[in-house]
Amino acid sequence: MKLRVLFLVGLGMLGASACSQGAPASSAPPTQAMSATAAASAAEPKEAGAKLKFKDGDDRERFSLKPKDDGAKLVDGEDQEVARYKWKGGELKVSGPDDAVLAYVTGGPDAFQVKDAARSAVRYTLAREGTGWKLTDAQGAVLYTVVHDGGGASVKGASGAEALHVKVRDGKLSLRDPSGKTVLATKQPVSPEAAACLGFDSLDLPLRMALLFRLQTPASP
Repeated sequence: MKLRVLFLVGLGMLGASACSQGAPASSAPPTQAMSATAAASAAEPKEAGAKLKFKDGDDRERFSLKPKDDGAKLVDGEDQEVARYKWKGGELKVSGPDDAVLAYVTGGPDAFQVKDAARSAVRYTLAREGTGWKLTDAQGAVLYTVVHDGGGASVKGASGAEALHVKVRDGKLSLRDPSGKTVLATKQPVSPEAAACLGFDSLDLPLRMALLFRLQTPASP
């Protein structure tokens, strides 16, 4: 009888040992899969705050600026990528969706230069003038001026006529044409002088948004 009991106890111990040895093997793949997923996620730039979304006068989303740890991304109303902004020291590299370099924004805090892809030529200069800003081309000709107007700003063309008015009211910033019609609007925080860069119509949207982003965001070290 004692031999039979000992035999049964031995079988039970062998079964428990086999279960305990099998447990780590069965749990290893999920752990490894989680580690691999975490590593892949860490390798991608993360969004670093709420996106800056602009809508037109009919409340349709036109484009958004999505901040990233290493810069930002510009997308259209269909969430299709339009441009990429990446910090390179104190410079902001502007690239297309295919990663082809479009320009660099250098300088600051009172004067910014938009240089070509090779950094060999200055295309535009945005410099502080009094309490506002002045945008000039490669020859130094004035293209636009931005002047403070109450709590907003006024964008004037080379002739001195107002091209766009930036108005802030009840937590909403709107950009209006000379007739008073809303062209763009946002409820996200953005300074009127930065938003005024969207009124530089002679510049492509990726460059206008690059200047907005540069005025709104301190340079990354």
